[in-house]
Amino acid sequence: MKRIFVILFLLALGLFADEIYYEDDLSVQEAYEMVQKGAILIDVRTPAEYIYAGHALGAVSIPVFDYSYKPKALQLRYNLAKKEKKSALDAHKVYNITPIENKHFAEDVAKLLKLAGNHPILLICRTGARSQYAANLLAKKGFAKVYNVEGGFLAWKKAKLPYGGE
Repeated sequence: MKRIFVILFLLALGLFADEIYYEDDLSVQEAYEMVQKGAILIDVRTPAEYIYAGHALGAVSIPVFDYSYKPKALQLRYNLAKKEKKSALDAHKVYNITPIENKHFAEDVAKLLKLAGNHPILLICRTGARSQYAANLLAKKGFAKVYNVEGGFLAWKKAKLPYGGE
C-alpha cells in the first residue's frame, strides 16, 4: 500500500512537472563536486526527514511541502497496531496525509541567496521527485542556475557521500 501511495504521489508531482524549466538533473557525484565549488544545496524534505533520516552535509533545510496528518478512527489504529508484527505499518493506513505546498518556499530561497551569494542552487529530497517539483517551481519564478539532484538523498547515501543526522 505504501508503494502505491508513493507511486501515486510521484505521478501527481509529474503532472505539475510536465515540462522541465530548471537547468538540469545532476548525479549525486556531480552535485557533490558543485557544492565543493560553492553551489548551495537545499534539502526540500520535511524537517523530520532532514533531522531524523539524515541529510547531506552542508545542506540547508527549506521544505517545499508541509503535511497535514489526520488520524483515522482509533479502533482501526488499535486493530492495525495489534497486527503489526515484523515491520512498521504504512502511515497511510492510520492517517489521512495531505501535502500542503510551502507558500514561502521561493521567498526563503531568495533570502538564502542574499545571505550566501548568487551561486547555483541544487535541490535534493529523498528520491528526486519533490526536488524536481521544487526546481521547476523556482525556475518558473525566474530563479537561474537551478538544478535537481537525481536519486535524492537515498542515492547520496548509497554513493557514500558525506551526510549527518540522527
